[in-house]
Amino acid sequence: MYDNPLYNNLKTLSLLILALSLVMISYGCYLIRRAQQSESWPTTVGKITRSEMIISDVDNDIAKFNIAYEFVVNEIRYTSDVYRFGANGQASSVAKIREKHKQYPAGGEVVVAYNPDNPADAVLEPGAAGYGHLFLVLGIGFGIVGPLILRIKYWLWMKR
Repeated sequence: MYDNPLYNNLKTLSLLILALSLVMISYGCYLIRRAQQSESWPTTVGKITRSEMIISDVDNDIAKFNIAYEFVVNEIRYTSDVYRFGANGQASSVAKIREKHKQYPAGGEVVVAYNPDNPADAVLEPGAAGYGHLFLVLGIGFGIVGPLILRIKYWLWMKR
């Protein structure tokens, strides 16, 4: 039974799906932890140097939001492009991106939360994890459902 090539292939695929799920769970936990840590970071006033909405598909219903801002901590000027952990560069609906673009206009002032141990590590929306919870749930789902489906498929194949 264990010398069966199909079983070995399913076993390998099952292990790969488990590895992918662990990576997704780890990344989701990382984003959530960083967001939680940022809630207690000190804040300072910053200025938005770039705020752009990029429509990225033919139907004009998906867009990306790019932002850059600068701020000063202990007389040192820093720049960042992170507004929410895990959300930078992510595509979303044009309506949501348009709202972000209006919320953060170029030249506008913003409150910047920064890591006191490394002020270059900053965020505009502390506590927000972007896709952290999604990665966590999908990782758990892949970890449970993926190998289960492969086992059931193998079991059905063996019954033939």
